[in-house]
Order: sequence, then structure tokens, then C-alpha cells
Amino acid sequence: MNKLNTNDFGGSNFAGNDLQTDAERAGKSAEAIGKLKTSAAETATNLKNAAASVSTDAKDYAGSVAADAAGAFKEAVESNKTAGADAIANIAHSVKEAADGIEKQSPQVAGMVRSAAEGVERISTDIRDRNVGELFDSVTKFAQRQPAAFFGVGILAGVMLTRIMRSSDRS
Repeated sequence: MNKLNTNDFGGSNFAGNDLQTDAERAGKSAEAIGKLKTSAAETATNLKNAAASVSTDAKDYAGSVAADAAGAFKEAVESNKTAGADAIANIAHSVKEAADGIEKQSPQVAGMVRSAAEGVERISTDIRDRNVGELFDSVTKFAQRQPAAFFGVGILAGVMLTRIMRSSDRS
């Protein structure tokens, strides 16, 4: 006749369904937490890899910029070195002309001036023929051997450059 429905008893099976639902929810929560942990670990790994990649790219870029700057600096130094050697050669030529002008009045002084001009020409040729590193080494060695002469030449060069700059400003 009438079949008994266990749901009609307000009883144990209804509570059992609630327990089963809670158990299912707990299982699903544990599964979600596991997925979240896995996802967080994968995200952390991806972030580490991205940071390493960015770091490598930044290092490569910095190295490239430094190499470009070093090349530009070397080119500028070489250009100025050649211009300086030309200026020194012009000074030597002017000194030789001055020696020619005083030859009749004082041949001995003219000879000393000519000798000094030839020394200046040798310096000009030496500057023109060497690279910047070799010149720096030569100057360093000279400064170590003859510190007083090195500072004297530096002061003399500074005075001469100042006078040249002032005379070019007036023109």
C-alpha cells in the first residue's frame, strides 16, 4: 500500500544528507586549497623565471650601453689626441720659424731653439702614432721616474692652454 518514505520521518536520513553534503564540501574545499597551493607555486616559479629573464636582459642592455659609451669615448679621445698632436706639430713649426728668424743675431740660441722644436716634433709624432692606452702608460711611467718634471710640464701646459684659450676668445 503505502510505502514508507524515509524522508517523511524528519529524521536520520535527512541529517545524513546534511553530513554527506558537509563531507563533500570539505573534500571540495581541500581540493580547492590543493589547487590554490599548486597555482601559487606555479605563479611563484613563473615570477622567478620572469625576474631572472628581466635581470639577464637588463644586464645585457647595460653591457651594450657601456660598450657603446666606451666606444664613443675612445673615438672622441682618439679624435682629440690627433687634434692635440697637430697643435703640437704647429707649435714646433712656429718655434723652428722663430729659430730661423734669430739665426743671424744668435746662431747658438737658434740651434738650441731648433733642437727643442725637433724634440716637440718627436713628441707630436709619438702622440699621433700611439694609441691612448700606450700614451697613458708612457705618461704614468714618466710621472713615476720624474715627478717634479711631470708637475712642471703639467703647469706649463696649463699656462699655455690658458693663454691660447684667452687669445682665441679675443679674436
